[in-house]
Amino acid sequence: MRWESVAIEAVAASMAAGPFGSDVSSRHFVQEGVPMIRGSNLSLDVGSRLDERSLVFVGADVAEKHPRSIARAGDLVFTSWGTVGQVGIIPADSRFSEYLVSNKQMRLTVDPGRVSPLFLYYQLSQQQVVEQILGEAIGSSIPGFNLGQLRQLKVCLPDLATQADIADVLGALDDKIAANERVLDSVLALAHLHFAQASREAQREWLTYDDVVEVQGGGTPRTDIPEYWEGPIRWATPTDVTALKAPVLFETGRTITEAGLSACSSQLHEPTSILMTSRATIGAFAWAARPVAVNQGFIVAKAKDPMAQLWLFFEMQSRVDDYLAHANGATFLELSRSTFKRLPVAWPTSPSTLERFNRTVQPLLDLTAALVQENERLTATRDALLPELMSGRLTVDAVRDRASM
Repeated sequence: MRWESVAIEAVAASMAAGPFGSDVSSRHFVQEGVPMIRGSNLSLDVGSRLDERSLVFVGADVAEKHPRSIARAGDLVFTSWGTVGQVGIIPADSRFSEYLVSNKQMRLTVDPGRVSPLFLYYQLSQQQVVEQILGEAIGSSIPGFNLGQLRQLKVCLPDLATQADIADVLGALDDKIAANERVLDSVLALAHLHFAQASREAQREWLTYDDVVEVQGGGTPRTDIPEYWEGPIRWATPTDVTALKAPVLFETGRTITEAGLSACSSQLHEPTSILMTSRATIGAFAWAARPVAVNQGFIVAKAKDPMAQLWLFFEMQSRVDDYLAHANGATFLELSRSTFKRLPVAWPTSPSTLERFNRTVQPLLDLTAALVQENERLTATRDALLPELMSGRLTVDAVRDRASM
């Protein structure tokens, strides 16, 4: 199979940057209208084709003034200023017929006779391509990657049929991941509804967290001692938690050794421990699915009554505004453990309340954990296949043959 190296401009039907900054700004935002794609809607992560959770809108009259900056189904969108290397694609089944790209984005409409848009999206999502873009970015404090540079960016293309086959394989994995994420959202929303109803109906008494919760924290081994790192013990930082699509933590970005655990102020927290970020970002949560140590940016909570652990998990998530109100700090906000312990909490008085709640919600948390694990496996499979398929070292036929064995 022959792969051809071509510049983006050779496969482009049209390209354009977003409108000049002062032409479309926050003063034009409205409740409903034409959605605008900004950097927050794109990602450096493969598979995050377009995040529509933080869309803003402008009026149709504003969008009509910038026809070249309108993106439609199949168009690719790139960041040109700021977090360069981000790329997204407008899905074929998008609920909007058109989008306006912001002044820090670029829009590419491909020639369908030369390239599959989804194939090109995956080609440009590869880490090596992102690193190439970062290497060519202009500017020091705020990097930029403009239309001229995008036009000259080289990609390797097989024939159209092969492109479509590769896009189908990778796209099927991402479609399944996205479907699981939608189920996760629904399951978690249902669990929170159950908690809200149980809270309204329960007989409760006012206590403090110190009365009902064991509150622990964490620490960081010295980073200049290699023997403390890359061991078998998971070690979480707030980034591990804020990056989660669902509040269940299986793996961490870094690990430590037994010596590292002994040398820091974190203990090994057991599964079902509640991890809440307590510095800078306050109130991001994870349910520890496996034993884990944490750094000093967490409050780790365990109900003194194990029957109440699941209730505590949802109760704490409902109190984030309260935690923020009691946080302080000059450089960044922090909720200290001592402050947390003193906070009042309306605690259920009847064991039967907790029993009913656990019977209802524990299966939902179990399903959440299963979906998170499945998505981790699917993501790992996609990430392993992507460079092999995009280089031609692995064919789609070989992938299908392995899948059928």
